Amino acid sequence: MAVEDKSTADGVQAWARTALVAGVISAVGLFVQTLLFLIDVAEILPGSPPFQETSAGRDRDLATFFIGYFERQHGIAWDIAIRDTIGPVAAIALLVLARALVHVRGQGRAGPQVWALVFGVGALLKLLSDLAYLSQLGLWRYTGFTAEPPADIIAGGRASDAVTYLADYLEHAAFVALAVGLAGLATLLSRRLRLLALSVAGGLLVATVASLAYWFTVYEVAALLTGAVLGPALLLGIGRSLVAVDRRA
Repeated sequence: MAVEDKSTADGVQAWARTALVAGVISAVGLFVQTLLFLIDVAEILPGSPPFQETSAGRDRDLATFFIGYFERQHGIAWDIAIRDTIGPVAAIALLVLARALVHVRGQGRAGPQVWALVFGVGALLKLLSDLAYLSQLGLWRYTGFTAEPPADIIAGGRASDAVTYLADYLEHAAFVALAVGLAGLATLLSRRLRLLALSVAGGLLVATVASLAYWFTVYEVAALLTGAVLGPALLLGIGRSLVAVDRRA
C-alpha cells in the first residue's frame, strides 16, 4: 500500500510540474500571438488597400485590389508566420494543461474529464484555424503579382478569401468550445482563479459575437483583454496553483 501511495504521489507531482511548464508555454504563446494579431488588424503595420471602382471595369478593379492585398500580405508575412506558428504550440500546451488540471484535481470524476474534452476540442479547432491561415504563406511569400490576365489573380484572391473564411469560422467554433470547457473546468479552481476563468470564457464569447456582427472595435478590445491580459494570467495561475497544491501535499 505504501508503495502504491508513493507511486500516486509521484504521478501527481509529475503532472503538477507538467502543468507549470504547459501554463508558461500557453500563456507566453497566447500573449505573443495576440499582440502580433492586434498590430495587424489595428493596421499598425501597413493596412489592406480598399477596393475602388474605376472606369476600367469590375474585373480589372478586382485584379488591382487583389494585387495590392497580396503585396500587403507579403510585407507582413513575418508577422503571420510567427503568430500562426506560435498559436498551434500554445494550443497543444492548452491540451496538456487541461489534462494536468483534471488529473491533479479532478479526482477521477467524469464531469471534469468531459469539460476537459470540450476544452481540448476548442484548442484543437484553434490549432486548425491557425494552420489554415498559415497555409496561405505559400502564396503570399511571392511578390511582383500582375493583373494579366485578370481572371488568374481574381481566382487566386477568391481562393484566399475562402481559406480565410474557413480559418475564421474554425476560430469562432474554437472560442465557443474553449469558453464552455473553461466554464466547466472553473469548478476545479480556487475562487480567484474561478472568477478569472469565467471572465475569460465571457470574453471569448463576446469576441465571437463581435466578429460575426462586424463590431471590430469590440472584437479588438475583447481580444486584447482575453488574449493579452486575462488569458495569460489565468494560464500562469493554473500552473502555479497546481504546483502549490503538490508542495502542500
